Amino acid sequence: MNGALFKHSRELRSYSCGDFKAYIFIGAPRIPLHHVSAFLRNFYVVTSKCDDIYVTKTARSLGILLDANVIDLGNYLIAGVGGVDPWHSILRLRELLRNQQGKRILLFSYFPAHGLCDSIPELGVRSGLPELRNLIDEVKPYVFISLSSLDCIVHHNETEIHSISKNTLFLDLRFIS
Repeated sequence: MNGALFKHSRELRSYSCGDFKAYIFIGAPRIPLHHVSAFLRNFYVVTSKCDDIYVTKTARSLGILLDANVIDLGNYLIAGVGGVDPWHSILRLRELLRNQQGKRILLFSYFPAHGLCDSIPELGVRSGLPELRNLIDEVKPYVFISLSSLDCIVHHNETEIHSISKNTLFLDLRFIS
């Protein structure tokens, strides 16, 4: 184990303590992506609006970029909306998810959807993307998870909406029924 990987090994071990189907990072982890990929299998990144283009390029080259992408996990599809241009992700996912019959869609986003756990109480405004809300209304994902400053769970039509305040999600599909 080289020195840089050893430096991050404790944090990486904390991620790998369970038997999870996938690991989703919303926003790049503090650990260099090539170190994470050397340690974890089945992990994916949804980039944030603040992530450097290097993060996007590295994640794409490692095959772990979830932005504007769909990954088949058997009965589930995972997809992501992120990056500095979320509208590109939304347009591409609209096409990729259009006719997905019989599979449960799990949609992850750095951005909240308009009207769904997106309020900023201090300012009295909503921060979500209307286009993302339209995508949710169209493809009706089983679960939608976005990053936020507060934890929130609501139901919208058939979709369970989660807003989480930390950027790492361990996905154990045994508990999604």
